[in-house]
Order: sequence, then C-alpha cells, then structure tokens
Amino acid sequence: MKPRLIALALATCLASSLPAQEDETPGNRAAMLKNAPSISTDGKVTFTLTAPKASAVFLSGDWGGERTPMSKDEKGNWTATLALRPQIYSYTFLVDGVRTLDPANTQLKLGRVVTASSVEVPGTPSMPWEMRDVAHGQITTITYRSTVAGDQRRVVIYTPPGYDPDQGTKLPVLYLLHGVGEIESSWVQYGRANLIADSLLAGGQMKPMIIVMPNGHAYKPGEAATTDAQRTSVFEEDLLETIVPLVERSYRVKTDQPNRAVMGLSMGGRQALRIGLGHLERFSQVGIFSASGSRGTDVLARLTADPTSASAQLKLLWIGCGRSDSRFAEVLKLTEDLTKAGIHHTFQPSDGAHDWINWRQYLVETLPQLFR
Repeated sequence: MKPRLIALALATCLASSLPAQEDETPGNRAAMLKNAPSISTDGKVTFTLTAPKASAVFLSGDWGGERTPMSKDEKGNWTATLALRPQIYSYTFLVDGVRTLDPANTQLKLGRVVTASSVEVPGTPSMPWEMRDVAHGQITTITYRSTVAGDQRRVVIYTPPGYDPDQGTKLPVLYLLHGVGEIESSWVQYGRANLIADSLLAGGQMKPMIIVMPNGHAYKPGEAATTDAQRTSVFEEDLLETIVPLVERSYRVKTDQPNRAVMGLSMGGRQALRIGLGHLERFSQVGIFSASGSRGTDVLARLTADPTSASAQLKLLWIGCGRSDSRFAEVLKLTEDLTKAGIHHTFQPSDGAHDWINWRQYLVETLPQLFR
C-alpha cells in the first residue's frame, strides 16, 4: 500500500475508534454531521468533536501558533473557537495523545506523509481560490509509464476555459511542482491552482496557459531510499524526457523556450531551481517558493559565471519565502548572491511560515507575470 493510503487508512481507523462512535445508529450519524466546523459571519470558526470518554482533546492546524485545548460540555462535546482570516486550513484533533481526523468532516487534505481535515473560511469579496461564478477550466489526470523510474505515474493537467485541442492558437505551458509531503494532485486539491487560474482569467489578469502538475517523487527502480539530489536528478530526467514530450504531443501548446515556465514549492522549488535555471535553453521563467539554493550550488555557479547570458534568457525569476520559515535565511542569501552577480530577479518576503497559506498567494502573484 502506498504511504498516503496508509496514512489515510490509519487516520480513518483512529477516527472510527473514538468512543463517541461506538453506536453507529442513524440518529448518531445524523448528530455527527452537525459537528463539522461552523463558521460565523465574522470569520470565527467553531470546531467540535463528540468524545465523551476522552480525558483531553487538543486542536492543531496550519494557522500557526501552539495547539489549542478544547473544552468539554456535559454531553461529551469538545469545542474550540478561533478567529481565522479567509483561507483554507488543515487541522487534526489530538484525543488522549492520539492524532485523528475530524470524523464529521468529509473535506480532507491528502498528502504523501500526512492526511488532515480541511476547512475553508470564505472572504468578502471572495478570495481567488474560492469557487466563483466564472468559466472554469478542466482538470485531466493522465497515467503514463516512466522509463527512468520504471513505473506507472500520474500527471495532472489544467486546461483553461474554452480550450479546444482541435482549434485556436497554441498555448504556453507552466510546469507546477509540489512539495515533499504532497502528491501530484495537491496543487489542485489543496492549492486550488485551477480555481486561482479561473479567477485570474475571468478578470483578465493572466494569459491563458496549460498548467502541468507532475508527481515529483521519482526513484530509480529498486532505489527508493535515495538522497534529495538523486531524486531531483531522476525527476529531472522524467520531466524533460517523458512528461514534456507527452504534453507537447497531447496538447495544443507552444514548444519554444519563451513559452515554457517551471515553478514549485519547497522540494518543488528546489527542483524548479535546478531544472529551470539549469536548462535555460528550455525554460524562460522560473518561480521558487520557500526553497533555497543551498542544494543547487553547481547550477548557481554556472548561472553567475555568465550573468549577462543568464539575464538575457530569463524573462522572469521570482522567489518568495515567509519570514517565519526556517529556510528564510538561506533564501535571503540566495537572493543576495543573485543580486551580487547582477542577475535580475524578484524577491517577495512575506509573513508566515512554510505553508500553503503563502504558496496559494505566491501563485496568485506569479501567474499574471508569466508569458507577458
């Protein structure tokens, strides 16, 4: 069984073992459905868990800060209320030391390492990643055989509203990469890349493009326990030699360097750095989200050795990182080194840490800058 399926199975088993669920009568199931997070008009979110036999319950989420102790009423319902700004958050409960999903919430953040429950706090006006009444693109998942990894793999592809494979002009392509704890669908399922693109296109803020989201975890057959550099090397070969040709055979896309971009978060940011900056003959635009250049020194050395040529080939080099991110000092050094070398780039420091709250916003900021 794959790691993300194991995590989901374990979390589901833990959730189903809570004392409150021993009696699964229709009445109890109906009551459980009322326990999903409730959101007030002023953005306060109340989390509820029915666990009458539990001694202590805590709430943890990616909104920052320490875990929150929950209060128990006479019926065994544990609650906690937080004021959260409009965003999408993942969270879990800690029940007598056992971490579990919210059994009353079907919204999940699926991951390769951790699976969590998810809640969306809407904004006024609506945020770019919310479902809006605009034209929507399509999401397609393609299964292909990777010759370098020796296995069957999936790639998720977004095509914009109105895309017709048999008509119209060809479109540029963005290769959008996920992080180490994520999967190929994470940029859609939790990052909402498709809805962000739909919103920006509806507002005339970005160029129509195809967005390709591959599985960034690639290994040589029989070598799953490899280093980060080795995994990046295998993925690089898979992307350049299999995925890019697959996309260019299957979709109506432009195939020249000015019309290819690569961006990614965390592990995907390191991959974007190595692959994008290491192959400026193929990519003209690179986005690095919350990732330093400490593992791409050979690529950066070649880049800074001929900054005039690099700057001429690069239409966009965009780097973002949260000030509370443990990688912030390394990212800052990367931008300082690029500045000293005379390589033009944009650095966007932001509040927050190493999380999707930043990465969604980075995508909102960078998509309008591509292929201009």
